[in-house]
Amino acid sequence: MKNIFGKKSSKEELEFVMYCLIIMCVSCLLFVFFRNLDLCYDLGKDDIDGLIAKLLPENVTLLAMAICSVLIYLMLRNVQKGLVFTKRNSNLIMTIGVVLECNGILQMIFNAFLSDTQAGNTIPMIYLLLGVFFLFIACLFKVGIRMKEEQDLTI
Repeated sequence: MKNIFGKKSSKEELEFVMYCLIIMCVSCLLFVFFRNLDLCYDLGKDDIDGLIAKLLPENVTLLAMAICSVLIYLMLRNVQKGLVFTKRNSNLIMTIGVVLECNGILQMIFNAFLSDTQAGNTIPMIYLLLGVFFLFIACLFKVGIRMKEEQDLTI
């Protein structure tokens, strides 16, 4: 539905953004999955000894991305129903942050104990930073929900 200026309505824009987010989640998940398959093939034919040490961090990241993709899909489904500022969405955002934090911590542990080189890898730090960001957004959501509930009671 277009208004008199030829712009899309906010509902159509929101649906477009949600579909773009779903496509991004699925493509990231597929990218990591196919990268994992390629790594399995390469390591399986050449280096059986280092297979576990290289596959374990990749599989943990794949699992974390799969969980986050499902949680984002659930949140987008809530938004489509018109349920934006709810405790359920806040809990979903909090869970995404916790999953990212756990992935970052596990990646740091894998780098410390399974890696041959002691060079610093910045990927775990990115997961930790993203996890903190999502936890911060979840706290803001909870404050916003509380303010909305107080305002609803005032009227």
